[in-house]
Amino acid sequence: MNLMTNKVKEIFEIINNSDNICITGHKAPDGDCIGSVMALYEFLKPLNKNVTVYIDGLIPFNYKTFVKDGVIMKEKEYDNIVYDVLFILDCSDAERLGKFKDIINHAKKSVCIDHHKTNNSFADINIIDSEISSTGELLYDIMNISGMEITKEIAVYIYIAILTDTGKFSYSNTSSHTHSKIAELLNLGVDVAEIDNIIYNSKPSNVVKAFIDCIGGLELYYDNKFGIACITQEILKSNNVEMGDIDGVVEFIREIKEVEVSCVLKESESKSTKVSLRSKSNIDVAEVSLQYGGGGHAKAAGFEINDTIENTKKIIVNNFKVYFGE
Repeated sequence: MNLMTNKVKEIFEIINNSDNICITGHKAPDGDCIGSVMALYEFLKPLNKNVTVYIDGLIPFNYKTFVKDGVIMKEKEYDNIVYDVLFILDCSDAERLGKFKDIINHAKKSVCIDHHKTNNSFADINIIDSEISSTGELLYDIMNISGMEITKEIAVYIYIAILTDTGKFSYSNTSSHTHSKIAELLNLGVDVAEIDNIIYNSKPSNVVKAFIDCIGGLELYYDNKFGIACITQEILKSNNVEMGDIDGVVEFIREIKEVEVSCVLKESESKSTKVSLRSKSNIDVAEVSLQYGGGGHAKAAGFEINDTIENTKKIIVNNFKVYFGE
């Protein structure tokens, strides 16, 4: 903890001597990314700094309620700007920043706060803890070390980050320390029922139909130990939804009793394919993902292949022969 405390003190010295601060997170943002980015934004606001936020990708429908209009920039506006400090949250490498990957070259100092074990410590200052539940929980620890006030609004964002990256506190990354911190957030005024309703119980009918279309194409291999489904551009267009809106498919497949590893393939318009993997066995899907330049956690990881969704399916199914046999 002393090492982390020293790093936090260094970070806040940098903040105090900075005028222009930038915050960014990984492309195709999820709850941990959005919650962490917005929490840090609100945390820094009282310091009267110029704070800019960039994220590559649309905010999924179930998080839009929590993101104020105009806060997150979607297009590059930093070509002639040098930020005093850049915060990179929930991101294991610069490539995961998507179209903003070069923003690290527009900062005097870069700080990465992350919990992915595959993080390669690419920033100037790195606070990485792969044992902690989420970037949001790690950020909360950092905020507490600073001694600055954590408002109800910040608490809500931190709660969202932890809630979503622990699968509603059901994943093995949820510790007693996680629950203790959640109790503190609730004491700050977080309304858990309201947040749960917005994030998990507010799916528009077209999103549900797209989810069903995806699940309808589920294929099981290796004595049903490996389950795979596809979210194609055709499914998106026919249901008028965005890729980020269809959440939880890979977790749904993992709920099948026989399934040990679940996989969802997401087809981009450029015909590259994003691969999401989940494991409930001793198979480390982060190690699988590293083979393709991706990363993540032992139980949840992903990567991208520059190939069609059909070819990608063949590659992934074949890859898991080594784990499950013929």
